[in-house]
Amino acid sequence: MLNHKLKGYRLATMLGLGLMAATWGSAASAACSYTVTNSWGAGFTAAIRVTNDTAATVNGWQVNWTYSKNTVSNAWNAQLSGNYSAKNLGWNGNLRPGQSAEFGVQGATNGGAIEVPQITGTLCSAAVASSTPTTSSRASSAASVAPAADNIATLATATTSYVSPWETIRAVNDNSNPANSNDKSAGAYGNWNNPNSIQWVQYNWPQNYSLSSTQIYWFDDNGGVLTPTRAYIEYWNGNAWVNAGNVPLVKNAFNTLALNGIVTSRLRVSMLNATQSTGILEWRVAGAAAGAISSSPSSVALTSSSRSSSSIAPSSSARSSVASSIALSSSSVRSSTPASSTPASSSSSSAPSTAQCSAYDFPKYEPDLNYDFRTDFGQVDTSKFKVYNGCPANTIAGVKTKGRFAFIWGPNRNPSITDADIDRVLTNLNEDADYIHNVMGWPVDKLQAEGYFSNIYLYGSGLCTDRAANTEKGGWQSGINGYPMVLLSYYPVVTPSERGGITHEFIHTIMATRGNKAAWFNEGGNTWLQMNLEASRTGNYGVGFLDATSFLAPHMPIENYSGWLQDGTFGGPNAEGVDRRVNGQQISTWREYLGGNQYNAAFPHFLGIHVSKGANAWIWAKGSHNHILRSLAGGVGEEQTQRMIMEFRARQAMVDFGPWTNGFKGPINSNWGRTINAERIPGGILQDPGAHRLTFYAATTQEGTTLIPSTTTLPGWSGANQIPLKVTGNKVRVNFQPIGQNMRVQLAYRAADGSAVYSKPVTNGEACLDLAKAPKNGVVVAVVSNVDHLYNGEETRTRKHDYRLQLLEGVTGTATLYDKHYQ
Repeated sequence: MLNHKLKGYRLATMLGLGLMAATWGSAASAACSYTVTNSWGAGFTAAIRVTNDTAATVNGWQVNWTYSKNTVSNAWNAQLSGNYSAKNLGWNGNLRPGQSAEFGVQGATNGGAIEVPQITGTLCSAAVASSTPTTSSRASSAASVAPAADNIATLATATTSYVSPWETIRAVNDNSNPANSNDKSAGAYGNWNNPNSIQWVQYNWPQNYSLSSTQIYWFDDNGGVLTPTRAYIEYWNGNAWVNAGNVPLVKNAFNTLALNGIVTSRLRVSMLNATQSTGILEWRVAGAAAGAISSSPSSVALTSSSRSSSSIAPSSSARSSVASSIALSSSSVRSSTPASSTPASSSSSSAPSTAQCSAYDFPKYEPDLNYDFRTDFGQVDTSKFKVYNGCPANTIAGVKTKGRFAFIWGPNRNPSITDADIDRVLTNLNEDADYIHNVMGWPVDKLQAEGYFSNIYLYGSGLCTDRAANTEKGGWQSGINGYPMVLLSYYPVVTPSERGGITHEFIHTIMATRGNKAAWFNEGGNTWLQMNLEASRTGNYGVGFLDATSFLAPHMPIENYSGWLQDGTFGGPNAEGVDRRVNGQQISTWREYLGGNQYNAAFPHFLGIHVSKGANAWIWAKGSHNHILRSLAGGVGEEQTQRMIMEFRARQAMVDFGPWTNGFKGPINSNWGRTINAERIPGGILQDPGAHRLTFYAATTQEGTTLIPSTTTLPGWSGANQIPLKVTGNKVRVNFQPIGQNMRVQLAYRAADGSAVYSKPVTNGEACLDLAKAPKNGVVVAVVSNVDHLYNGEETRTRKHDYRLQLLEGVTGTATLYDKHYQ
């Protein structure tokens, strides 16, 4: 278990000036305009836009204006002179017909009102003041100059690495004009609580655009969300993300980056604050259409009139998603036309060729992410370790050291603890740690890396770590002064059978040193390493009883904490949606057994077997995101990550996990057919969804030849349904009709000889599989997966993904849901 303690940070505020120069790609509504962008009593900032509304390109521009009392103290992106005149700089003077340039000024009111002067100049023959000064009210902000007509951000679908449940990704491209960096009147995007982590927001367009510039107005609430200390723009070139430059980091103004005609259908801004989280109030992009619909693998295919207002990619009613790394049948439709419940005309008009129906071998991943920590970390000299007390000396009653560890206790040590108990804990920990470091090659924790013993503090003994009684029970990985450490109560110390639990908490210190990964992976990745520790030194490939949860409820997402919740949604990667309260009273959110889903290690085992032995180490060493699937996409690309999800779900359907297969079957069989209910929290508000019986398989109803899945167990993001089909003959053909976005189907079965057989996965249309080997029990399973690898906040967490499955050939109906067709 993890015990996260909040850290206090000194909050700093500063007044910033905005860099607002931009080259916009089509004509504005007036030739020249003046907009007050911010005001604070005695001062203001303003943006002046110059538009070439002639039919010829101009090389250089100049504008003039005057105030009654206001004065200008500073200007940017233009050369200022007199009272007042401004002309272009070298890089923004060339304006083609319809293009604009924008520059900014900072001024003082000098005891008067904020003025909005008329702008004059050779390009300003029809110039009028375009706005009144903005105020902190939403209405006044809306009255200021709106983004130019060529702000194509409004045509994009916005996605993100993470959005706080109380914020909204929709705020970034809603055409708002913030009064300051804490103006949330039109909503805000924020990613609290993800301090010192790279988070991103991405725009997806249905076609390629030529981009001239971009502007970002940072969200900064002077608290947990601050202006980034680093931010940069990337664009998708069809194969990879390419850095386009750094975004300025100024509060209370739009920050501009020139994009110089980049052509793309996807743009991403990544941001990091070294101490807190980050956010955006508005993100504009200037550009013009540059051609036909993009065929890049994850581009969004929709028209602006059908644009989804959600925070993730549009539903399949607005597009048909295609990933080119998936081997598609020739009858699958690759287009931007809407997916519907009616199959594409070509999908069932002709039978696939023999080659398309043959068994499928999953290709290798390139790169395979096979990372070895020993590449970067060597051994440490334990003989030179020093004791790091952490707590004041007057609170420490005793310290015992051995090998890599120091056991520290205070004056209230529980009298049941003997010195022999402490010796046993230290001996066991050293044996496990030596194997993890010296044999398995994993690095040490932060204390050992800096020449100190790893600390075990006795909880409830009067140390500075806590104020608990010495009779409290439990154990945690916690932290002290920035160092991960283990905090143990008396109970695991005096109980020899708790050895594994103590090692589990020590492993947490290794992983906490590597940086924060999503909470579910901190647990599931931890149990994976501990299982490999035992398998490596004993040959026993055993797993835990919670390792069956993701098999018996495959509609749950991969990155999932506390499973399928009582309200039908899913726990997010960092337990989003799990701890909920009404008027201070906690709500019971999880279901029996599935509430411990975060401890299952199925996906880490899949990575270690079917991607590479070092793939889990790669995540801890090289994964740049808090969300694991997003990190994997950074290593192998979006297409291969989506294929990875599909392969994981297909292999789960067959329990095809190499040496771990029989280990997984233990808890699966023990919990197969078990009826679970809502689990009540003492004093909590129960949301009773009714009983559910655990099985691999999703219930369906049949209308004619079409199977309609139960809405109760539709897949969440990266989740799956498994539908057992009774088959005859030597071929199975089904027509897959996705309704949710980013869907795949794959056929799989256990042959009579015990081998697992898979079909080629498809995004829609026909899936086909020759039954060259007889299926055991005459059953083939259709595995329907959602392959969304990006968690984008509440809408992702709560969304279900629908589909239809039409039976074409070799299927007589569905098989029973409670027979073990994976055997």
